Amino acid sequence: MKTIAKHNALIAVFVLLSLAAYVKTTVGEVGHTTLDDAYMVTRYAKHWLAGEGFSWNSIDGPAYGITSPVYLIVITAFLGLTGCSAAMALSITSFAAGLLSAMALALLGFLVQGRELSRKSWLPLLAVPSLLLVQPFRYHSLTGMETTFSLLSNSLLACSIVIAARRRSTAALVLCLFSGFLSYATRPDNGLYALLLPPLFFVATNRALWRYSVRYAVCFGLLVGFSLLVNQVLFADFVPLPFFAKGSGFYQGYVGATKWNAMTEMILFYTAAMPCLVVLASTASKRILPQLFAIAVVVIATFGYYATVTQIMGGQSRYYYPSIAFLFLAAFTAISSYAITTPTQPLCIAITWRLLVGLVILLPALSSPLKHLATDLWEKYVIGSPAAIHHVTQYRKAQDRPLPPLGWSNSVMAVSDLLERMPPEIVLTASEYGWLGSRFSHLTIIDLVGLHDRTIAHHGFSAAYVLSRKPDLIWFPHGDYTYAVAQILDDAGFRRDYEYYPNAYDYGIALRKKSKIYAAMKAETEKEFFRIYSGLNMSDYLAEPVALPDKD
Repeated sequence: MKTIAKHNALIAVFVLLSLAAYVKTTVGEVGHTTLDDAYMVTRYAKHWLAGEGFSWNSIDGPAYGITSPVYLIVITAFLGLTGCSAAMALSITSFAAGLLSAMALALLGFLVQGRELSRKSWLPLLAVPSLLLVQPFRYHSLTGMETTFSLLSNSLLACSIVIAARRRSTAALVLCLFSGFLSYATRPDNGLYALLLPPLFFVATNRALWRYSVRYAVCFGLLVGFSLLVNQVLFADFVPLPFFAKGSGFYQGYVGATKWNAMTEMILFYTAAMPCLVVLASTASKRILPQLFAIAVVVIATFGYYATVTQIMGGQSRYYYPSIAFLFLAAFTAISSYAITTPTQPLCIAITWRLLVGLVILLPALSSPLKHLATDLWEKYVIGSPAAIHHVTQYRKAQDRPLPPLGWSNSVMAVSDLLERMPPEIVLTASEYGWLGSRFSHLTIIDLVGLHDRTIAHHGFSAAYVLSRKPDLIWFPHGDYTYAVAQILDDAGFRRDYEYYPNAYDYGIALRKKSKIYAAMKAETEKEFFRIYSGLNMSDYLAEPVALPDKD
């Protein structure tokens, strides 16, 4: 008993030290998130707090443009109650959700062990440093995105699955249903976990639980069906608009597809999940193969769905990372089963050599040659070579010298400075609009990539549609969206009604000549252009069409 107590004390000290070190090195970064996509949530929140509903543009009415309804509600409440900045609300929420996830996974370990084993071993506490000390946890806990919140909801779902499988009561089933729906409402792509994992795990634990499993599946299906109807009534869409916009092939001529290699992100996930995988490789036995199979099937199915998605802004394994909660469930199940079958010595001693063997088995998969081979094959056979679409209309400007690039973040800040000087009624189009949309929540911003615009999300990009909205200022989409750029530049209405300045603010801008605020808009744009490009005159970079396509 003294040996067990000694090892438990060492575990506790290690966990506390890792937690303290993590907080010390990260808490200073809270409140400074620069991830553009995160700020989209706060634009919706600000509109709701202003009495305009959950809308991207108040004049367009409600829109289902935020993938995570629960996260949106949390951020809205946070802003409403505290009045803090958007960056602070986002980063505090993701940071706190990350720490709570670590605690929830430690709790999961104790739940899997059961009371008898938990009195002897504090090994589940190692879930905390296993998360905190391995990338990409730090990144996700500071972005302000819903990634760690999704991890938290998945961790709670894993806990409720274990409780329901043990207690088999109606109350436990209700708890599992609540956790499952929370996970689904946090990110709809958690839906397979929420729908399939509980019933599969129940049956894998005990075949006699098949009726219990059916009850769960039916009740959860009814919950989701009801929520889909509510979505349709509130937003005129059953599912979030990004479900359509990020589907593979949605963006014609999107040459940035190779930047978001799903294999790269899966390898990063594999690295982050290494502690769990080592435990599984070291302690898995035939006794628990049904449970491990139930978990593996749903994880593989979910990852298969991600392969159909263009994972824009999916860096640091953002889509995959919340799934790590279920690998912890598998690891805890394996190690607890091993502890029950080998009760003669302290668990942390008994599996040490096994962990070393597992590490030796798994580490070669992280070798650079294998990683490069896997990502190259994925790019070649899955992503392919996206072909750029070029505009037919040729444009000529007086000044041949190219404008110096600002860089992505600097161009966003420069457009922000420009909008600060513009009349408040200006209508903008853009693709890089997260932070701008939050800062200028009163502006109408026409979304060029369809994440918040129902017409584009359902029917694809159309220059005719965008120009029908009569935007005063067009900030062209990121250069990777070659189809959208070509469509605009070849449009007869654009050539007639807009002054075009290629590469201004990196992607190009255009001013609507018939706008009632044209004079004020152009005057301010010229001043800002002169400032950010160190004395260059905007008029020298005006591009006139010189060769028109055969057909408009």
